[in-house]
Amino acid sequence: MVDFMLGAAGAALLNIGLLGGIVALYIQSLRVIKSYFTWGLVIVASLFIVQNIVIVIFWSNLYLAGPAIKAIVDAAAPYLFVINAAQSGGLAVLFWITRR
Repeated sequence: MVDFMLGAAGAALLNIGLLGGIVALYIQSLRVIKSYFTWGLVIVASLFIVQNIVIVIFWSNLYLAGPAIKAIVDAAAPYLFVINAAQSGGLAVLFWITRR
């Protein structure tokens, strides 16, 4: 199950990178298009960055907490991996669309 945890952490780190790129693109747009919508995009993407940072910290702390909790974390790891991988796919599409 360690493979799923590493995959989930890798996907979360990828999400942070994609979101950083998306925020940078939105800030470029914000300089040209000063609207509440563009501000909203920057804020939402920034909050998703915070979410992914918290996920990495939370799950790494749980995984290192001890053998009693480790079994629960191992059971949840495949689901966390699927969630983070799906988010990575969605963010990759969003990043691609935003760049066009």
